[in-house]
Amino acid sequence: MVSRGPTRGRPLSADGLDEILDGVRKRTGLPKLTCHQLRHTCLTRLREAGMALEAVQAQAGHRSIESTRIYTHLANAWLVEQYLQASAAIDADRAES
Repeated sequence: MVSRGPTRGRPLSADGLDEILDGVRKRTGLPKLTCHQLRHTCLTRLREAGMALEAVQAQAGHRSIESTRIYTHLANAWLVEQYLQASAAIDADRAES
């Protein structure tokens, strides 16, 4: 979609994106979704895809890694998979010793 307006050629503001999302929501019947929620989702998916927390922090522009931890909402299934991978690696190290 291309639209003309006072911000043409410049980055879309959070309010502008929220306005677009509101229009999509009304047309599709989806629940309310905000730019801020998309940011949480994006950072969570990056972390679940294997990006180091420090890299997610840099991507988000957070000064504190604690802020990044607040933004990531990791699924239980992902956490279980991470545990199983770590456990298997520990077991493999023990078997080699």
